[in-house]
Amino acid sequence: MKLYMDESGNGHPSQPLIVGAVETDEDSEQIEVRIQELYRRLSARRSLNGLRSFEDFRKHGFHASTDPLEVSGPFLELMQDLSFKAYILLTDRTDARAGNTETEKLAFMYESLLGDLLIRHRKVPELLCCIEQNDDIKQIVRELPDRALRRAYRKLGRSVPLPQLNVVMAAKKQAMSMALIDYIMMAVSRWVRSGHSTDPANRSYRAFREVEPFISVLYSLEQGLISSRKLPLH
Repeated sequence: MKLYMDESGNGHPSQPLIVGAVETDEDSEQIEVRIQELYRRLSARRSLNGLRSFEDFRKHGFHASTDPLEVSGPFLELMQDLSFKAYILLTDRTDARAGNTETEKLAFMYESLLGDLLIRHRKVPELLCCIEQNDDIKQIVRELPDRALRRAYRKLGRSVPLPQLNVVMAAKKQAMSMALIDYIMMAVSRWVRSGHSTDPANRSYRAFREVEPFISVLYSLEQGLISSRKLPLH
């Protein structure tokens, strides 16, 4: 089983700090192939030559906050035809349990989310977790397998067999499926910043509703459970 993880809001205090994961199973390779095919098709569009955001897309791959509409629109349409689950953990930075610095908070959130996923998938032999290349969190990633495992054992209150956890870092173009969690986190972040709007005229609310069916768990350190597949908002 594969997991693609990333964070959002790091270094931007006005935004919620988010750690998210997308889970793919038997469709992992096919999902990656379809996203790469879309990337190649969109990259060939000559009408967008010279547009800075498009050239960044060509160079680095999909990125929710900077992709032009001609890229983000087709990607969002493709998402609706893919099978995956997303898990989102967020904070407004006021929960003291997560530590004082942003780095401490990210480490706490990564290990908490991944520890929960180890428990959730304790019957599978292995979890391969791919995290976007980021020099700022290399130390967190190196320590993540051990810390997530200890977190899972503490939550369970006993030592039980759990999946072998392998964590790697990769650039977006090497694992384009990471764009799935990137797009979902952006939609969640904008919806949270809208004050959890429920107004259909609000674009952030509509964007959140578009991705919510993929979210298995949306959890806030301060507010608790916001949404899940068992208790969806819509």
